[in-house]
Amino acid sequence: MNYIRNINKYLCILVFTLVSTVVGYAQSVNAGGNRTICGTEYTLQGSTDAGDTNGITWSIESKPPGATDPIISNPSILTPTVTGMNKPGPYVFKLTKVGTTAVSHVTITSSGDVSSFSAGSDILTIPASVGTVNLNGVIPEGFTGVWSAENIYEWNRFGRKNSNNATFSATNIANPTFSLIKKANHDADPAYTLTLKITSTYNPNCSYEKTITVRFIPNPQISFKSYESCATTLTNNYVYVRYQDSSPRLASYYNGTTGYDGLGTTITLNVISQPVGGNLTLLYFETDNIRFITNAVGLYTYTITVSNSQGTFTTQNTINITGVQANEISFIDPAYPEQHMVYAGGGSGGEVLCGMVGKSTPININYSLGEGDDPTTINATATVNSQYVPAGLVPTIETFGDGLAKRYFKVTPPLGGWRVGTYPISISYNKNGSCGKSTTYYIHVSDGNRIDLKINDVVVCYPGSGVVDAVVSLPAVFQEIIDPTYMMGYSGKYEISVVSKPVGANTPTYDSYNTTRSLKSTQTTIHNLNMPGEYVFKVKAEGYIESVDWLLAEDYACSGASRETTFKVIVSAQVGSNAGSNQDDLFCRARTVLVGNDPGAGQGKWTVESAPAGMAPTFSDDTNPRTIVAGLDVTGTYKFTWTITTGDCISASTVEVITNQDNCKAPLIITNPTTTNKTIKRKK
Repeated sequence: MNYIRNINKYLCILVFTLVSTVVGYAQSVNAGGNRTICGTEYTLQGSTDAGDTNGITWSIESKPPGATDPIISNPSILTPTVTGMNKPGPYVFKLTKVGTTAVSHVTITSSGDVSSFSAGSDILTIPASVGTVNLNGVIPEGFTGVWSAENIYEWNRFGRKNSNNATFSATNIANPTFSLIKKANHDADPAYTLTLKITSTYNPNCSYEKTITVRFIPNPQISFKSYESCATTLTNNYVYVRYQDSSPRLASYYNGTTGYDGLGTTITLNVISQPVGGNLTLLYFETDNIRFITNAVGLYTYTITVSNSQGTFTTQNTINITGVQANEISFIDPAYPEQHMVYAGGGSGGEVLCGMVGKSTPININYSLGEGDDPTTINATATVNSQYVPAGLVPTIETFGDGLAKRYFKVTPPLGGWRVGTYPISISYNKNGSCGKSTTYYIHVSDGNRIDLKINDVVVCYPGSGVVDAVVSLPAVFQEIIDPTYMMGYSGKYEISVVSKPVGANTPTYDSYNTTRSLKSTQTTIHNLNMPGEYVFKVKAEGYIESVDWLLAEDYACSGASRETTFKVIVSAQVGSNAGSNQDDLFCRARTVLVGNDPGAGQGKWTVESAPAGMAPTFSDDTNPRTIVAGLDVTGTYKFTWTITTGDCISASTVEVITNQDNCKAPLIITNPTTTNKTIKRKK
């Protein structure tokens, strides 16, 4: 009996081995994960069980209507290159193992050919008084297009992207009209950069841009107001003359603007009269004023002539310099290193008080008169507006040093001492009561609660083409939050720079500081990430310009905190999931091999999607693309899902296994990697 039992056991094992090796493991192929690509070329990512490539072949199963057959470089290898997917849409490729039932499909969705894409040609000869042009863009099949306009002066002068005084008849067609809103009396310089951006309807990460210049010929009938004021100095005194409200406007300083030298419009100054020693100089036109330099007190009479293909126009006006202001006072003195120049605008100054909350120690604002000013003629006063001080409690101010070149104001905190916040002290000074001038000194009382700057790492998914953005969370806002006056009116930013990036990657770009990188921002976006890999960035809280950086530096120093750190943006390449070929007739076996595609840098996981009632299949390794699934010992349909997670992208695919155990003549072999093998005999 023992002999017979041993023979039966041996026969069972032999049957299982033959079924497993001959029928089971050689049947699986995998055509790779579905992909949506930019362009017309892709390298297929096929695989087979144990890498067996004998008898494999690729073929085209379907394509977009009207498309020609793409070219498969070598149908007999697992990773051929496909070219010629010129028409947008899905192309389905089939991977087959000849002589078996193993078949797997993959869909590659192409964005299509963009060689016809165009924004048209520059338009430079239309008068602003006409103010309308027809655009001639071309949007390829499978793409949507959006036009945008950027006023050249606004961008070059202020870094602002807007379409001042211009509009499109439609922004989402290839050939709209582009028009000035105000034509003869255009209130913006009529020169624009127009961009046509196209985006694939199949892949939102696949986009292209082309630009043209539309520069209207400006109306030369410029008129402006007379000017009368004190000069700030007799050496290169800047004068800003305003336009008449109804006057057309143009700019001349920046290349691309309508008045720039060599672009068709000339501007000529003719001085009719000026004071003795005067030398009136025209600097340039901006869209809110015309800038001159004067160097003497008195009346200047002049004309300006604007000439272009639309005609010549001359206007006459005057500039009257009635006197000279006192020179700018200075808060810089080696004896008082805590004092700084520039807080918000030229001439302002300030200092930071650490550990002074609740203390009643007075603060002296030390200043020196401008070089060359007669101390006996300079009058100075200091005041505080109760609306703009912490808790509305106004400090008292005393003046010392009248008649001297070096003076100071003594500022005594209100009852209860200094509060957390910023005290703006307004200082006015003049020469014998005329040609007044003013500035502000800011006493900043730190709360001493800054912490080390920290930015959390970010993981974003790269879909395989185009560029992606990374949204970065910034530290909690403290400016004007700790107290409404805390760093009131100060221009600070989070400066971001790249430390390292993947080889060959684009240079990342950032939002402007005054949109999402100011101290009041809660998050910002890093753009132009075009390759998977690790990007390392440095971020620092600092002043908008170097001369105002002292405030942040000292506010952080009051807490002993660092205002600089690094963080990572991990761009993880998405891998489309493919669970492999279906197994339609699994005969007389209780386990089989599933072959999913390689998850690459992502993470893969097998799960049971569905199974006959009472069945709970198990995997030898649910994270391995090639896994043995056991527990298929009831006839029916089993579905298994292969999920690949890469960053914040998730892709899933399901494979179907249909078993036939009821008609099994031989004993059913149940093999579970986690249990002991056993034989179940079928009833006859």
